[in-house]
Amino acid sequence: MKQFDARTIWLAYTSLFLFPICTNAFLTSPNSPRYLSFLHNIPEEVEELEYKYDDSEAESQFGTKEYWDDMYIGLGDFDSEEYSWYFGFDTIKKYFMEYMPIPDKKSDEKMKMLIPGVGNDSTLLDLYKFGYRDIVAFDYSKNAIERQQDLISYDSSAREDIELLVRDARELDDEWTDSFDIIFEKGGLDAIYLSGPGNVELAVEELKRVIKHGGYFMSVSGVVPAELRREIFSTDEWEWIRDGTDDLKAGCFVWKKV
Repeated sequence: MKQFDARTIWLAYTSLFLFPICTNAFLTSPNSPRYLSFLHNIPEEVEELEYKYDDSEAESQFGTKEYWDDMYIGLGDFDSEEYSWYFGFDTIKKYFMEYMPIPDKKSDEKMKMLIPGVGNDSTLLDLYKFGYRDIVAFDYSKNAIERQQDLISYDSSAREDIELLVRDARELDDEWTDSFDIIFEKGGLDAIYLSGPGNVELAVEELKRVIKHGGYFMSVSGVVPAELRREIFSTDEWEWIRDGTDDLKAGCFVWKKV
């Protein structure tokens, strides 16, 4: 399985799309992501080159459904079989254990998890093997869901406990309101942000609707601008549990719906 960190992903992205038009766009805001520093060969632990985002730069091929449909049938830039955004489950397992521990098997307590933008990331199966059950995972690419169906087809119990659906994060099922104890996304909000201005806000509003009060939202993100993330989640409805802004790779953020 191939794993790519934020630097690798953005090297491909910037070399193809942003570099020709963004030579004047490198600013030094302390609120911006840090993953373009490698373009100047600056060691991350010594000096960081910041990038200031603008909604006009949000759209790219990474934000189009056609791009992802093609990728999951082997026509894209990344592995169509199995692809783990930023890093694998082992890197973030400790945060699940700390904030969202699996209920004791003897307990009647159950936890329902939603994974938006699941793609072909093996983290879905990793979470299942770790002990989470009652998982709903969706993607707006039918090809991604078909690939995940292939990945779980070898485990009959996983097929019973994991529901795979084709859905758009900006318009989720009405009956899902207050249904999920955990929402976990890894790179999904990044792709939605790149699909155009306003889309990530719509998606977060829908995800906020379907998560229960007291539920946890974990996001692994390296693209959504820090200032936009704070604007979306700094409301009375969210408690910041973990701020991943200073993480060396993509940030791991955790919020609780109050």
